[in-house]
Amino acid sequence: MPIRPAFQLICVHCNALGIILDHVENAPSSTQIRCRHCGAPRGTLGDLRNLAQSYRHDLYEAMEQR
Repeated sequence: MPIRPAFQLICVHCNALGIILDHVENAPSSTQIRCRHCGAPRGTLGDLRNLAQSYRHDLYEAMEQR
């Protein structure tokens, strides 16, 4: 079974992709990122950075198949 990333690419509450990132330059990794549509927490800036630096291309392919 694949391991789910800590950051939610798709909101589990409303299935939206958009995010809100209210931060200043050099924000800490603990900065919360929220769903643009419903405001639900999607993860932290650190989680998003880790996902961006990973080699989990299968996550992006799953999104294309939706």
